[in-house]
Parts: sequence; C-alpha cells; structure tokens
Amino acid sequence: MAKRTTIDTIPAMLAKPGTTHSVLLTSFRRNGQGVGSPVGAVVANGKMYFMTPASSWKARRIANNPHVTLALCTFQGNVLSPAVEGVARRLSGEEARHARKMLRVGILGRMWNIIFSLRYPGDKTAVYEVSLVTEGRASQEEEEEYSIH
Repeated sequence: MAKRTTIDTIPAMLAKPGTTHSVLLTSFRRNGQGVGSPVGAVVANGKMYFMTPASSWKARRIANNPHVTLALCTFQGNVLSPAVEGVARRLSGEEARHARKMLRVGILGRMWNIIFSLRYPGDKTAVYEVSLVTEGRASQEEEEEYSIH
C-alpha cells in the first residue's frame, strides 16, 4: 500500500485501490446546509466505501439527498485537500457484506468493524458506496437510479 503522504487529493486516492484514509464527508440538510463529518474510507473499483450507524443524522441526510462532497482529512476532521462532489448509495445484501470485508483493512479497520458488529449488528450499520460526480453532473446511470426514488 502506498504511503499516505503520496495521496493529496480524492482522485489520487481513488486511483490506488485498497487505499484507506480519513475523509471529510459533507452531507446536506433539507435546507441545503452542509454538515461535515470524518469517516474512514477504503477505495475499490474507482469508488469509495464507508460505514456509519444507520440511525445517525448522516445516514438520514444521505437518504434525503445522496449528493455529498469529499475531502481528505485528519482523524479529527482537519481538511487536507480540496473537496470534490460525489453521490452516495447505501448498499445492502451481498454488496454490503463485500464492502464491510474491504473496510477490515489493518488493525484500525478490524477494530472498527468489531465495534460496529457489536454496537450496530445487521441492518443497524449502513454501508455506503460513493462515486465521484464527473464534469459537474452524475453519470446517466446514477441520475436514473435516483430519479426513480
């Protein structure tokens, strides 16, 4: 795995599968106000994955509006890179199980997975996949998926 010092932007992180980093995920309230919170994320297939308690405000905001912004940050949430736009999608079933396996990277990843398994078993943990929005708009597939809901 590459050292974190070589990763200075979200697109650079997405170009290196298996990379983990703290990311400031900003989700948006119904009034449009952004709320940032640091999450541990892992990269695979050009997408970013993270998990959070399903009852968290972050999960509720994403359920109402899947548009998010992402920026590399420290564990405490201090921003290290410019923000980029993305679309979050909650995973379920086999996709969620596969993403949780990917999130078990290193000692810290295993520890967080144990904590989530004990405190938020089953559907009480929300697992998300985030795709970057390219050229200011979501891909045709993402637009169709979210216009149905």
